[in-house]
Formats: sequence, C-alpha cells, structure tokens
Amino acid sequence: MITKKLIEEFDENIIKAFVQKNSDYYLNKWKLMATTGSKISWNWPAFLFGVFWLVYRKMYLQSFILIIASIITSFIPFINMIFALAIWIGLGLFGNYIYSYFTYNKLLEIKNLAKNEEEIRFLAIQKGGTSVVGVLVLIGIFILLEILFMVIIASVSSNSYY
Repeated sequence: MITKKLIEEFDENIIKAFVQKNSDYYLNKWKLMATTGSKISWNWPAFLFGVFWLVYRKMYLQSFILIIASIITSFIPFINMIFALAIWIGLGLFGNYIYSYFTYNKLLEIKNLAKNEEEIRFLAIQKGGTSVVGVLVLIGIFILLEILFMVIIASVSSNSYY
C-alpha cells in the first residue's frame, strides 16, 4: 500500500517539509493507515471543500479531472447530483489516501532529481505545501465561467421570439 511505502521510504522530516501546514495531522493519519492497511481515513476539509481542497494541496491534475467530470455530468441533472454526492463523500473518506499517494509520488520524483538530503528537503519545501493563490485563481475561473454562462443565456433568450 502506498501510504505504508511513504512512511517507510521517506524520513518524517522530509514528509513534513513537503506537507508543511498540518503536517502532524497528515503524518498521524498516514501512520495509522499504514498500520491498519486501510485506505479510508476521514478528512473534513476534503469533504467540505472538495476540489478547492485538492487545489489548496497542489493536486492540480486531480482537481482538473474532477472539474471536467463535473462539467460532463452537469448535462444530466440526476447523474450530476449523484456524482457530486459521490465526490463529496469519496473525498471525505479517501482524501487522506489520495494526498498520501500524491505526496509519495512527488517525493519519489524529488528523490530521483536531488543529489543529496539537503536538496531533497529544499525541493520538498519548494514543490510541496499549499496554494492559497491556486484556490483564488480557481474561484476567479469559476466566477468568469458563471459570468460567461449568464451572458450566453441572456443573449440566447433575447434573440428568441415568443
């Protein structure tokens, strides 16, 4: 299991350097998951904030996939509701595992690039952490898309004849 590999292959200080904010929380969760062999561990921020939590933790590819899937499912209202609920609960249940998987792969990538422990730590700090700017950009994108959608709807409705 990836969480166990993360705990076994990387020093706690390197993991903490990568995670940065709330590193003790994640490290404790991951140690428990590694011990029990479970992929399930509740994460309230992942549950409550979904794709914004993914972006905050710099999991951009995962957030992009969820956004595209949400857009695709939005054309079928009932399916979209089920999908949204599944994502909500799924991120709550598996958010810590998803983040451990992401952390392990990034640290492995860093380990292969770095020449020594000092460089691993430096790159972990640089590539890890959180991104408030990413969340703000995502909010901005959502607002722009909403405005664009309203403009399109307004132009279509003003061109229709009743």
